Amino acid sequence: MLIDAVILAGGRSARLGSVAKSALQVGGRSLVELTVSAALGVSRRCVVVGPIDLAELDRAVSAGRTPGNVVFGDEAFGDSVLVTREEPPFAGPAAALEAGVRKLAAASAPLGDAVLVLACDMPAIERQVPVLVAALAAAEAGVDGAITVDASGRRQPLACLYRSGALLDALARFSPGELVGRSMRDLIGELDLLPVAGLPSATDDVDTWEDAARLGATLPTREMKEGAR
Repeated sequence: MLIDAVILAGGRSARLGSVAKSALQVGGRSLVELTVSAALGVSRRCVVVGPIDLAELDRAVSAGRTPGNVVFGDEAFGDSVLVTREEPPFAGPAAALEAGVRKLAAASAPLGDAVLVLACDMPAIERQVPVLVAALAAAEAGVDGAITVDASGRRQPLACLYRSGALLDALARFSPGELVGRSMRDLIGELDLLPVAGLPSATDDVDTWEDAARLGATLPTREMKEGAR
């Protein structure tokens, strides 16, 4: 199964005082870097969507901490990792996912069999990704994807592996710009998604500073920033 990935990193982070989640560090690595690594563990390429600190991701790649290369806008440094953003910024996860899929579709290689969709604020998501891949690989052909269900029973559409055809069909139901401000539920509500139990803490995310403290996420120090250069 050939997999591409879309990583959503463009939220407002309102409960973090608008500090970009993608830049928070766990174990000396930014959350977006951890998520890129998780995605590239199973996919041939991924798109990071959002007004993130692109220079930080570039420094991480240059330091050899993240596999693959980066594309900044239309300037290509490789084709394993691409960067784009939804328009307008902060248009919501459904619009961001649409932008990511559009970026993948415009790349040289055709879209893969499945699209892994991850939020950038789950430090331990790497453990869940192969579980989703195994579940979809074993699923019946009519299943549209494999979606993580957390310990509270909530489906996690931003920790999900979608069959590409099903995701494209879902996106095609909306006119250009119609997904701005819409939820993921609006987008994927009609898809037949296989529920997959989340591993403990795998989808725990950073929404507040209390979450950050619990998950060991901190602001990058000056030493961390200088070490990445």
